[in-house]
Amino acid sequence: MIYYFLYELLYIHFKDKDWYLVKALNVFQYVTFRTAYATITALLISLFFGGKLIDALKQWNVGQQIREEGPQAHQVKRGTPTMGGVLIVGSVLVSTLLWARLSSVYVWTAMVATLLFAAIGFVDDYSKMAKKRSLGLTGRQKLLAQLLVAVGLWAVLFTATKLIGGTGYSWNLSIPFLKWTALPERSFIGPYLYLVLIAVVLLGSSNAVNLTDGLDGLAISLSGSSAHSSAVGCSRNSVFIWARGWCLRS
Repeated sequence: MIYYFLYELLYIHFKDKDWYLVKALNVFQYVTFRTAYATITALLISLFFGGKLIDALKQWNVGQQIREEGPQAHQVKRGTPTMGGVLIVGSVLVSTLLWARLSSVYVWTAMVATLLFAAIGFVDDYSKMAKKRSLGLTGRQKLLAQLLVAVGLWAVLFTATKLIGGTGYSWNLSIPFLKWTALPERSFIGPYLYLVLIAVVLLGSSNAVNLTDGLDGLAISLSGSSAHSSAVGCSRNSVFIWARGWCLRS
């Protein structure tokens, strides 16, 4: 919304005027600029609403259940407010709506995929609270739901490219530090191999952190590395999101 108001509405219509303030709005066309401010916006939303959400979760008695087979020292964490992912996902989606170019089908695909994965986590946490035990969805249920989302995500990209036309998803894979993979003719892997890549990266990155969730110092470090390394599927002329990492070209 900020992009449309400041760039397409103000800058495009008044760029011929010799107004310095209008000329300065030209920076809003650059993805790097908007990505940086989207990150800051998400951070500010988290900082502003984080404490309020924790207090609300405590009042609603939304607490974490601890596995009985875990370390006894972790039993003191029973009742710690959970469902903090609501704040993370909410801040990401709000900042995306504010700063992204919403005419791109890939931006909406990324946001819907984020919401669907968040919904799986929400159902898992809610079932834990409802049953008053540490086990929510079973491993098979989680993996099946995540796999369905991954296949659906691939289907949207495949359909937009083959049937609708005009969007041109390139099915290229660029690997960091390997310059030859940046060349379109060398990085093309095709839609069907891309399906395997989508499934592996989405399921892998979304479940890697879960294995250490609740263990001191481990979850946050893996979250950071997962967010940094999971956006390896960026291809030319495309926008894509992995489970915890963004790669935006809009």
